[in-house]
Amino acid sequence: MNIDQATGRLFLIGIPGTEIDEETENILRDIRPGAIILFSKNIIDADQVRALIEDVNRVLGYQVAVAIDQEGGIVTRLREGFSVSPGAMALAATGRVENTYEASRIMAMEMKALGVNWNLAPVVDINCNPRNPGIGVRSFGDTAGKVIAHATAFVNAMRAEGVMSCLKHFPGKGRVSVDAHIDLPTLDVPLSTIMEDELRPFREVPVDSMMPSHIYMPQLQHSRVPASMSREILTDLARETLGYRGILVADDLGMGGVSNYFSPEEAAVEGLRSGMDYLTYCHNPDVQRRAKRALIKAVESSPELGRRLEESLERVEIFRRKASSVERGSLECIGTSENRRKMQAISDESITTILEDSSLIPLPVESITAIYTVRLSRQIQVEDGPKRGTPGVARELAQMVDSPLIDFDTKLSVEEATKLAESAPRKGVRIVFTENAHLSDGQRTLLTLLSQKTGRLLVIALRNPYDAFIEGVKNAVLCYGYETVSQKSLIKVLHGEIRATGVLPVEVPQEV
Repeated sequence: MNIDQATGRLFLIGIPGTEIDEETENILRDIRPGAIILFSKNIIDADQVRALIEDVNRVLGYQVAVAIDQEGGIVTRLREGFSVSPGAMALAATGRVENTYEASRIMAMEMKALGVNWNLAPVVDINCNPRNPGIGVRSFGDTAGKVIAHATAFVNAMRAEGVMSCLKHFPGKGRVSVDAHIDLPTLDVPLSTIMEDELRPFREVPVDSMMPSHIYMPQLQHSRVPASMSREILTDLARETLGYRGILVADDLGMGGVSNYFSPEEAAVEGLRSGMDYLTYCHNPDVQRRAKRALIKAVESSPELGRRLEESLERVEIFRRKASSVERGSLECIGTSENRRKMQAISDESITTILEDSSLIPLPVESITAIYTVRLSRQIQVEDGPKRGTPGVARELAQMVDSPLIDFDTKLSVEEATKLAESAPRKGVRIVFTENAHLSDGQRTLLTLLSQKTGRLLVIALRNPYDAFIEGVKNAVLCYGYETVSQKSLIKVLHGEIRATGVLPVEVPQEV
């Protein structure tokens, strides 16, 4: 294998579209990657995805590792026609790791049928900071024990179906308050704290690969660079302190946590030099080419970097062969009525209520005087939720009670919230659907002001459960995501068709 081929095998790249056109064929031949990653832009249906993967392998002349972010919940790439799982926090809210195993097994079975052999999941960040903008419901909870139990079930289910998994985001992003898609978060806590909390899942969950992210740890690093290109994190911490011998795959090196500080060329060279195995460039073919050219040039001029290339090449080739060796199943297993029934049953167990007034569930339809709803939005770049805008469950409820539906933006201002509250009915039950209201001054203001009026307030938190603990909120329903399965479960609870049996997977925060 020559240097062009060897460096190419260290690249995990995204491709432009849903088929192999001339542009896609050229980038595949130029990079000759060891792995590709699929996004929603690459997916139409099962037949098309399977054909796309076959064509990628045909063009390259060897089988690549095929990665995808199929976490479940708000990060779900395989959606239409597939069996969609509730997200991590919703699974944990069912209180049963068996549900996490079964939902993950169904996802893995459908992935394998396509030829997708590497799931960049589960998230094992411990969501101990309610104000974390990028993790939240993608985490199984706010304790290491809960995360480890459910992540282990997730990984074991993937393995049972022959799909590789990936623990992310090493060394842990649950405590930070900045989204690494936008900028570089800082995790400034002692190593002893990290070892007792953040690093426990990475030590204790069986693992095929780990994804270092873009985070700065001043207690461990001498200079302010992302963990994804820091020798102190990739080599000293992961390899020497933890004794990890598997694959390290970079989170997208085009994210703001890297690109605000390093060029694509610098990121590739420093990532490999510091200990990364797979270098991830998800979107821009020109950037992918530039990064590879820079890496070849650097390797040719540095014996040390050449040795690092050989080390990583050995690891990624073993991984690639293992990932691509699993036989695909039949496409007929995808989206079956039985798989969807199981996913819905699991989702039904996740809905959680926190009620001071138990008479609010089932809904007293005749007492509802106003329904307010947030318009769903893409709050983090990795998110890939269902249709944006007014949630279907809110529309259905408004039709059921023959009430106007008053919608508002997630970034509702305090002034707009005050006007909405002032015009609210002075009696009856007022229902508000929220999305991360605890992170929005406007949504918080709306809830607090409505709670001060006569009558009753019921908050339906469509995303993070922390909305239930905003000042004035005494009655809330939590569904940890707004996938179709979650919305169906929610409406069942509101109608009284099923009881809400979910358990809160995070401790009540002292303040939100």
